[in-house]
Amino acid sequence: MAAKKKRRRSADAPHNVRTIAQAAGLSPITVSRAFRNPGKLAPATLARIMKVAEGVGFVPDQIASSMRSSSSLVGTIVPPLINSGIAEQVQGMSDACQERNLQLLLIQGDFAVDAEERAIRTLLGWRPAGLVLQAFVQSPRAVTLLRANGLPVIEISEIAGREPIDIAVGVSNFDTAFSMTTRLAEIGYKRIAFVSTPIHGNDRLQQRRIGYRKALESRNMPVAERLEIEMPITSAGGSEALNILKLRDPTIDAVFFSSDVLAIGGVQECHRRGWKIPKDVAIAGYGDTELAAQLFPRLTTVRVPRYQMGRKSIEVLARRIAGEAGLPKQVAMPFVIVERETT
Repeated sequence: MAAKKKRRRSADAPHNVRTIAQAAGLSPITVSRAFRNPGKLAPATLARIMKVAEGVGFVPDQIASSMRSSSSLVGTIVPPLINSGIAEQVQGMSDACQERNLQLLLIQGDFAVDAEERAIRTLLGWRPAGLVLQAFVQSPRAVTLLRANGLPVIEISEIAGREPIDIAVGVSNFDTAFSMTTRLAEIGYKRIAFVSTPIHGNDRLQQRRIGYRKALESRNMPVAERLEIEMPITSAGGSEALNILKLRDPTIDAVFFSSDVLAIGGVQECHRRGWKIPKDVAIAGYGDTELAAQLFPRLTTVRVPRYQMGRKSIEVLARRIAGEAGLPKQVAMPFVIVERETT
């Protein structure tokens, strides 16, 4: 008898659990478990499978196993720490989805490139009707993957400075920071410092720092890296930042914090130190959280319509899913400088 010839897999054939298992030297059951219940596998085994899967561009089809309908599914990625601003955005998205009979699927992500890619792959595996991302996509590979899938994508982010994958909804973080810094200078402050959470990979914070610097330059005021500092987004981080800045330069008379959480820490530290606000140092925040108006003294801050941005992102996404043409690439939302007693 003639020996049966084994069928060779075409290089262009799609990868599946069996081909991934073969490449990883594991059983198909083990590979399937990696995508369904990754917590049940040893870390080394899971890493081995994911390395092979990512290397060949494999995206597991979650819908195929769960039999869920993806026609009404909207995916989104949120940071591991959901601050009040992101929470408001997600609430706006959720409310808008309910009104349109859409289902919102949240995946935890991060601003790191690798974490972003993993989260996007996970979302695509659910075969959603569209995606809402909480920032501009940083990874070139993730951008390529999203464009190849052809899904409607809304990025809630800076509306200028970069070309969105599909449509961007948001405020100009450059303009918000430029306006706040300019206002502090108009009031009469001469030595204005800037405090933010870690900027790397965060397009919003990058634009806020640029806006802060440009505002100083436009008024011929000094721009110095020693007047800028990055801290974790906690009140303790704001407190520590103010102390470090004052040690670096005792002449600092105003500090612009990139979040209300950091600014609240700065206000608390002033109380502990006996520094009078705004006589000894003025404090400005960003976000206009509920506590900003209840603080003593009440916090000057930037009001950004987070909830409305969440709603608008779903509204625009629904129109894209429906096939509406001619939508703008950037949808600008308004902001307000809210002046209170800390300045």
